[in-house]
Amino acid sequence: MSFFRLRLPAVFSSLGVGLFFWLLTLVFAAFTAYAFLSLRITERQWRQTVEGGALAWSELIQQATRYGMLLDRSEDVDHILRTVASTPGVVGVRLYDSRGLIVHSGDPVEVGRRVSLVAIPQVEQVRVFQGGNGHRVLGLTNPIENSRDCATAACHAHAGGETVLGALDVRMSMADADDRLEAVRRLSLTAAVLMALVVGAGSALFIERFVRRPVHALIEGTRRIARGDLDSTLELGTQTEMGQLALAFNRMTADLAQARRENEDWSRTLEQKVAHETAELSRTQRQVVHMEKMASLGTLAATVAHELNNPLAGILNYAKLVERTLGDGGVTSGDREEVRRFLHVIEKEAGRCGKIVRDFLLFARRSGGELALHALNPIVEQSLAILRHHLEMSRVALAWTPLDGDDGIVCDAGQIQQALVDLFVNAVEAMPEGGILTVALHSIGGEGGEVEVAVADTGIGIPDDALPKIFEPFFTTKEGKVGAGLGLSVVYGIVERHGGRIEVDSEVGKGTAFRLVLPRRREP
Repeated sequence: MSFFRLRLPAVFSSLGVGLFFWLLTLVFAAFTAYAFLSLRITERQWRQTVEGGALAWSELIQQATRYGMLLDRSEDVDHILRTVASTPGVVGVRLYDSRGLIVHSGDPVEVGRRVSLVAIPQVEQVRVFQGGNGHRVLGLTNPIENSRDCATAACHAHAGGETVLGALDVRMSMADADDRLEAVRRLSLTAAVLMALVVGAGSALFIERFVRRPVHALIEGTRRIARGDLDSTLELGTQTEMGQLALAFNRMTADLAQARRENEDWSRTLEQKVAHETAELSRTQRQVVHMEKMASLGTLAATVAHELNNPLAGILNYAKLVERTLGDGGVTSGDREEVRRFLHVIEKEAGRCGKIVRDFLLFARRSGGELALHALNPIVEQSLAILRHHLEMSRVALAWTPLDGDDGIVCDAGQIQQALVDLFVNAVEAMPEGGILTVALHSIGGEGGEVEVAVADTGIGIPDDALPKIFEPFFTTKEGKVGAGLGLSVVYGIVERHGGRIEVDSEVGKGTAFRLVLPRRREP
């Protein structure tokens, strides 16, 4: 049952099947209408024939009985009516007088019976009713008009003023006509069904040959094109519209195949050009990167040389002064104080050189120091304690929010402290007129996640054009170029070595905010 539910909609959705059923329905309806009209016409003709026969019998009986009635020979009239009544096809024959009394009949039993419901007609009347044997009966009542010889006859003279003397009623059986009509009806219906079947079969063959097969070929061709087979063609072998459609389909597939070949050729050419241009671009990019590296190395070397040149020049000058003081011979107490001052300057400048080299090495180092589990709150508090006096001298207020709960992270405590001190120093120096330094710790992702160290100031801010460069070595925005410009570079290197990230937001005149995001457990 489910198979038919699935298949029937698909069958009736077919163009060929739908066209066949519509055509068969129209043909069957046309032949049915033709058979119906033909039967109606045949039935009318048969009835007219039977009526004509009944009228002929009625006229014949009137003529045959006229002479006997004029001579008042009732036995002759009865004999004629009985002879007529015994004829096949005649159901009965009667003669009525003007009062509806049966005066003569083919059945003697009916003589003398009055038929009150029968009105003597002035003209011929035809009626059809159902007989006792189940067949239809056609009755013809023909009036007997008064004539001159009848009015003057000695038999039973009628007054000349009477127009109708009685009526002759002839009843003819329609059994033979009905049987023949039924045979004609069956024959017509059979012929209509046979003709409808023949026309339907011919229509089915025509639809299969000129509609269904071409449509299926077009559908299959379309599916092949959808699968990418553009070399397939349709050969319908007909000059009808379907054949023209197949030719147009073949031209379309040929154009599509040509367009695909052109696209493939163009794609190959484009790929070659793209590969060539990509190679050229890569070569140019490598050259640019190499040039940038060389320029950076040149800038770095020049900056390092410049930063080391000043303290080394001071060391050299003061060393010469010490040598000159000691070379004069006698050394007085004043000379000793002078030499100590010179040696103190030399020591300070040498320490300055060492710090520059140490910071540069720390920036360039790619591996961290000893990593261990440390509490972050004490590291931040110790870093702030180092700068407590500096904050007071610079009129900077501190807003410190430690981390609630677990503040342990795996890190190098010394490097984290150095990074925080550098950030705090930069923040204080960015607020020459005083301000607020905000330090807050936040947990991100809970246990096993990250910890954020937020350091914000209300200082002068960083210009937008300088933000991308603040982590570059020896870049500084401080007036007078105080310092070597390695502070934020060192901070960046420390955070990176700990597997974290550093973000910065700044607005000129409102301040800067740094966010150090450090993982609690650094991935190997």
